[in-house]
Amino acid sequence: MTSILFTIHNKLANFSNAEQKIGRYILEHTHEVIQMSTAELAAAADVSTATVARFGQALIPDGGYPALKLRLSAESSVDQSLYDEINPQDDLAAVKSKLALRISHTIEETNAGLDDQALTAASQLIAGKANVYVYGLGASNVAATDFEQKFIRVGKAIIHSQDTHLLAVGITTQRATAAVFLISNSGEKAESIQLANLARSINVPVIVLTRNPKSTLGKLADFVLRNDDSEENQTARTAATTSLMAQLYVIDLLYYTFVTHDYAHHIKQLVATRDTIRKHFN
Repeated sequence: MTSILFTIHNKLANFSNAEQKIGRYILEHTHEVIQMSTAELAAAADVSTATVARFGQALIPDGGYPALKLRLSAESSVDQSLYDEINPQDDLAAVKSKLALRISHTIEETNAGLDDQALTAASQLIAGKANVYVYGLGASNVAATDFEQKFIRVGKAIIHSQDTHLLAVGITTQRATAAVFLISNSGEKAESIQLANLARSINVPVIVLTRNPKSTLGKLADFVLRNDDSEENQTARTAATTSLMAQLYVIDLLYYTFVTHDYAHHIKQLVATRDTIRKHFN
């Protein structure tokens, strides 16, 4: 189950001023809030009771504030420092615990936000196209490389490059048999948007993996695969960590969905590629 305290912590910057008051009070007084009524929390946080009710409903649509208190009760024994960002005083054990919590939370949030129909449709699109052009910039290129490594082993022609001009040429000349897979955590990278615009202009279908379906890139996609990014509002975000884990997780799901659609055939391909490597490169 997704950590409700971690959810509040990460969404705090996106809340309204009144909601931020409630969120901070909950984070600082978790044990007390468990015993509070809506009116009592409203008075303590200096907001209206309606705001507290809306806050609970927004976090847990099917249970509201009563369900929020139950979730808080279940987490009240967790070390609150785990929800804080990494700091110089943390020993390795603390860093491991914090990162494990963040990764677990991100995977659970990705599961909750990922559209199963879009995942299945994207898998079917890849199966039906002869060529798949994949692009990601920075850390997203790591995910793009993982996509290439996986799908080439099950017989797909994957064209992966950082040269957007080369990709554009291939997409244009192979338009009848091509699909484009673009990975961008923000959904606002200029190069990815340029490739998406090109693909749409010549009727080549586009799959996008992003944390923001409403981004410029998300709006250009035929199918959007959403990954969570629980670190986005962290001040110490010096490199992609949990967002990359979430991207790799979605690609794993896409890959396994693809493989299971023609399981016997793809397993033969995987065995053949394994045997080839063992025979010629070991």
